[in-house]
Amino acid sequence: MDLGAEIIDQASEQFLQQMVVEEHFSGAALVMRGDDIVHARAYGPATLDASNRLDTIFHVASMTKEFTAAAVMQLVEQGMIDLEGSINDYLPERYRSEKWSSVKVRHLLSHTSGVPDYAETRDYYDVVDGWAFGDTVDGMIREAMDKDLQFEPGSDFYYSNIGFTLLGEILQEQSGQPYAAFIQDNVLDPAGMTNSRIHVEGHEPRPGEAAGLRWDEEKGRHVKDDILSLPVTPPDGGLATTLSDFIKWISVYRDMSHPKLSAASLERMMQPSIPPVSYLWPDQGLRGEASYGFGLTLSGDLIMHEGYIVGFRSHFIYSRDDDLLIAVFTNNTSNDVFRMSSGLFAINQ
Repeated sequence: MDLGAEIIDQASEQFLQQMVVEEHFSGAALVMRGDDIVHARAYGPATLDASNRLDTIFHVASMTKEFTAAAVMQLVEQGMIDLEGSINDYLPERYRSEKWSSVKVRHLLSHTSGVPDYAETRDYYDVVDGWAFGDTVDGMIREAMDKDLQFEPGSDFYYSNIGFTLLGEILQEQSGQPYAAFIQDNVLDPAGMTNSRIHVEGHEPRPGEAAGLRWDEEKGRHVKDDILSLPVTPPDGGLATTLSDFIKWISVYRDMSHPKLSAASLERMMQPSIPPVSYLWPDQGLRGEASYGFGLTLSGDLIMHEGYIVGFRSHFIYSRDDDLLIAVFTNNTSNDVFRMSSGLFAINQ
């Protein structure tokens, strides 16, 4: 479904206007029940000289993880990867570590590997606007290879972006394709997400693509974001998409159907890992104790995920029982996207 004109629900709009006042909300918000659009509207600047629109392209950061997980599950179905196999069996030889012999592929997918995450800053980092490529990613992985695991794989939960960086390396090694090309050919395009792509080195913004901003209290306006945050690698946070394309992705969960992925694999992505993760995201237990699947946060029938990178925040909630989708994409780093999405969810249940 492609969004056309804005549709305004008065209760949702009243809440979002409050967010405009209190948080200088800049982005786009969607409420959709079944095939019906309840609320769809854009807010604030896309760039310093253009306004956001419903078809604006936003970077959605860690929401990318579910797309990486879907790609891995395709190779599992093809017998190229075993979820119970050691990651050392599938990584490029240069990235295999004795410390990782007991780390299974499913541990990376569920953040239960114990592999420590990369840091915000390192002397070898060459990070531009939060994006890390090439030698920087190589340095991140090699640093992780030398560190002890934080816990026995599978025994605990620790959100680790580098786990998905490693999954990207596995995808490339086993498929013979660059990560971005594999995702485009096998995940995005088959789902009809033709306005979406992965941010790679040399990325040039397309017409209609939002810039990463933040609100400057002293200047009283949005400015280009320069706040330090974790650097992003394509497999853990590189997706740029639109609300219309994301609706097409949610239809994959609604119908449990993707041209290159079975319903069984999609269900596997939505199985909770052990232990639960309510201690980390206590507010996200909207319909029961929060947990994590493969690239997805879970709570009862809800699937969710948040994204945060320089200049952008994102969050979605999808109720499988109610067929209700809430999606908030922002290009203002300081926006509390979970406050917005959970607020819209409460209004529209």
